[in-house]
Amino acid sequence: MDDFFNSLTGLISSSVTIAGLSAWLGNVWRDRINSKEKARNEIFIEQLKTEHARQTQSLEHELQIERHAVQLGHAKLIEKRAMFIDECYKLLVDLHEAIYDTIRPDYFGRKRPSIQQAYEFALPKFDAFVESYEKNKIYFSRKTSEKISCFYVAAAKTLDQSRVAMRSGESLGQGETPNLQKLFEKVEYEMYEARKAVEQDFRQLMYVHEN
Repeated sequence: MDDFFNSLTGLISSSVTIAGLSAWLGNVWRDRINSKEKARNEIFIEQLKTEHARQTQSLEHELQIERHAVQLGHAKLIEKRAMFIDECYKLLVDLHEAIYDTIRPDYFGRKRPSIQQAYEFALPKFDAFVESYEKNKIYFSRKTSEKISCFYVAAAKTLDQSRVAMRSGESLGQGETPNLQKLFEKVEYEMYEARKAVEQDFRQLMYVHEN
């Protein structure tokens, strides 16, 4: 009987030992597995970080290129707009001077073209200005476009009235053509307003401000 109990005790003790050993081995293997998983995860995370950094750098580079392209495009647009405003302004002044020559005599007695010659000289100036403006008025502010339109409408009416006055044999610029004189005064006013507006557009474009 004692042998039986001793054997049973030994068996139980062995079972406990085996169970403890199994638990220990299980913990060891679990730790190893966890360590391997952790190592794999850390490697994977590092790979993700590296890939993310690479993609971020690539995106930043692309964004920088895109931003530069936008800036370059904007600069070219400003340059183009400045060119058209400058061209239109010069044609505007040329037309005004041509109309002035058509209507006003030279008060200093200098020799000048006849009124007919001045009128015929003014017509292509008018056409050149209107053609250039209509093609490029998108480059002007809305307010400036309205003032320019008012000027060239007044200019057209003045030139047309000059033609009528010449055909009727009236003497221009001597106070004998009140309708024409009124139109000329209108052109003078609209010209002043248009030039001022165009100059303002150009100054704003070039970031030039008056003191």
